[in-house]
Amino acid sequence: MFDPATLDALYKDIAPASADLPAPAHWVLAGEGLWGSVYDLSDGTMLKVVRRHGGLGNGETLHHREVQALTLLNGLTTDYVRVPKLVGAAPFTNSYLGSAPPLAGWVRMEGLQGRRLSTDSVLSSPARSRDLLGERIGAAIADFNLAATRLAEAAGSKLADTITRSLILARNQLGSAEMHRACDAIAKAWLDLCAQGPLVFVHGDLNPSNIIDNGADQPLGLVDFAESGWSLAETEFRHFEPLGAMRDSAFRGYTARSGNPPDLKAYYLASAADALMVIALRGNAGHPRDQMRRTGLLRHCLHEAGLTETMSEP
Repeated sequence: MFDPATLDALYKDIAPASADLPAPAHWVLAGEGLWGSVYDLSDGTMLKVVRRHGGLGNGETLHHREVQALTLLNGLTTDYVRVPKLVGAAPFTNSYLGSAPPLAGWVRMEGLQGRRLSTDSVLSSPARSRDLLGERIGAAIADFNLAATRLAEAAGSKLADTITRSLILARNQLGSAEMHRACDAIAKAWLDLCAQGPLVFVHGDLNPSNIIDNGADQPLGLVDFAESGWSLAETEFRHFEPLGAMRDSAFRGYTARSGNPPDLKAYYLASAADALMVIALRGNAGHPRDQMRRTGLLRHCLHEAGLTETMSEP
């Protein structure tokens, strides 16, 4: 959250490149993440301010990927999914504004109606509601992959696979030999599957907090496209293993809508790559039980992907 003087500095930097930008007095903080802040501008649009530093990698790359993805998707809407329209975007001309940390860029986009989900709200909801939501999410993924792939092909998009990128970033951050072996084994198995295809255009970072629900009879909104690109469809489920039964209902919805079930080996490889990213980001943070859960999830995904011996001494 930025102080008033910093908001004024942001406004002065962005306003010349974004017509009818409301004054900062109308901005309402809608969310904070590793890479920046999102403001509801109270005019039907949202402003995302991306920092240069946050998680692994750099904010400039994530800003570029999201702008490219939103440009080619152009407000994609189907029966089951909706993507916000891009209103404007640019790198910051001055990376140091007010008291803000170094900034990479800004993205202004259409605001989507509905409530933003969270892992806690999903897991604490009644079983029937959770199952129905999971099926809708699966159908939305299938719709998005089909329609987005057509648009990306037409646009000649070159946005690269986020799983491979994640593994490179995680390996550079992790120091232990066993984690390096895990990264290398997952990367090899993943590239082998990618070579077999088919590749589709994916959102790449689907978790409850990037989904907006406006009611059971409305499409689900998807936000945060900084990890979008060409990949296997199973990449869309990379965050789903900790969601328990909701994962299975999402699989059902995806299968019913697409006609093809997720490939479980690809799914567990993508989930293992995600588990490594979490370990690389959080390290030894939190209670020792949290560390055990993170490592346990990685070992579980490796086992299910057929890489049981990966973390053993060579």
